[in-house]
Amino acid sequence: MNIPFVLVCLALIALLVWMAYRNIQRLNRRIEEFDAERMQHPLDPFRALAELYQLQEDARRRRK
Repeated sequence: MNIPFVLVCLALIALLVWMAYRNIQRLNRRIEEFDAERMQHPLDPFRALAELYQLQEDARRRRK
């Protein structure tokens, strides 16, 4: 086996592992931020449904 080739491959593998680790950390940080934001503004499904019905009703009134 060619020693320089093996060393280059090992360096490349180490670089890819480091990049994957960094991306995972960044993704986890963004997920935590998203969860914190979502906890501040909880979704009320009934309010959202009422808004959808209101939009439909407004569209029907405009068509008539």
